[in-house]
Amino acid sequence: MKRIAAIFSALMLSACSSFPDALQVADDAQLAPYSAALEQPEAVVGQTARWGGVIAEVRNSDAGTVIEVVNFDLQRWGRPLTSDQSQGRFRAKINGFVDPMVWKQGSSVTFVGTIGEPETGAIDEYTYLFPVLNVSSKYLWPVRKEPTRLEVNYDALWYRHYWYSQPTYPRRIYYPGPVMDKSPKPTKDN
Repeated sequence: MKRIAAIFSALMLSACSSFPDALQVADDAQLAPYSAALEQPEAVVGQTARWGGVIAEVRNSDAGTVIEVVNFDLQRWGRPLTSDQSQGRFRAKINGFVDPMVWKQGSSVTFVGTIGEPETGAIDEYTYLFPVLNVSSKYLWPVRKEPTRLEVNYDALWYRHYWYSQPTYPRRIYYPGPVMDKSPKPTKDN
């Protein structure tokens, strides 16, 4: 009985840490939501946040890397839950170089960092106020592979080696019959 209790408590403790190690924070309750950065950007500057989404653009410079991210809500383990509705975009600023061939457009990412001063930028010709996240840790989610689908046609498996005869009147009834070759037999003259 003590073993079962020990195994159960170990499983319960391991379930609490569902985020990857890079995305762990001391207190999840103290995280600033993305909506607060949109509504009151100056009020949340300096607070810790965990935001994620899909990469829209990666720009590297000598000062560091700026990743523009389309924000989506996070699942309980930290992966962005992509949909056709986004709350907006934010800029993730990273010290150092991030390879745009690895961190490519359309990849799912999650960042932990402190909220910085918002920046004005443009999306095409639209002027947009970007919330800024000064990244302390980042996580690039692996690409999900769609499961292989194998479709089997189970229609009339026992008819597989027979042809169907002509339907009879008044209702359609199909009778299996042996496959017969009605082509003329070759003669020695041909």
